[in-house]
Amino acid sequence: MNQWKEQLVRLQEAIDGRVLRERVLLLLTVLAVLLMVWSLFVQAPVDKQRSKLKGDVELIASERKKLETDIANLTMAAANSPAVLKQKEIRALEQRINEVEAQLSNMSQGLISADQLPRVLQEILSPLSRVEVLGVKTLPARQLQLPGIAPAATASASADAGVYQHMVVLRIRGSYFELLALLKQLESLSWKFYWDSLNYRVDTYPAAEIEVRVFTLSSEEGLLGV
Repeated sequence: MNQWKEQLVRLQEAIDGRVLRERVLLLLTVLAVLLMVWSLFVQAPVDKQRSKLKGDVELIASERKKLETDIANLTMAAANSPAVLKQKEIRALEQRINEVEAQLSNMSQGLISADQLPRVLQEILSPLSRVEVLGVKTLPARQLQLPGIAPAATASASADAGVYQHMVVLRIRGSYFELLALLKQLESLSWKFYWDSLNYRVDTYPAAEIEVRVFTLSSEEGLLGV
């Protein structure tokens, strides 16, 4: 530890010994490297996971809504046509809906529940004295909208087919390495959640600020509270 401190002191003295123009150029170079590392090893994986999750959810929920609509249409048509064939089609569609439900369940396996997400984040942030928590905000639950999909034929079918996103927004200030350590701690939790976005902004070097948006999924709208 003392060796590290001595090296840091020597580095600080070497920097202070340079002219102002060289110190500014050195600072800009360090910031550029930090931003590049952040983009490659933190931001890029978050964006990739968010894109894959969005595609998976839209594909499964789209098929589910279509099946719900088909069942509603067949049920109405059965009143004015031979019922036997219609009932077979309805049973086949209901079986497919059960399969889609199982897929949604597998996607949610291991996810933290919507009501636990804010509390767990608060418990992690509270003991951290070296970072400053600027805000923890929950957003209203949002039903995922699927472009190009007609609404379900009945209100009850539309409600049953809902997949809701529960989002929490964190704003935190600290040094680059302190914030990076915090993100690694969040990733190592036994409870899992999805990363929506992560924005990094240098405030006053070496202090920086990040805004992290994380969310979980459920089939109920519910409420989040901090």
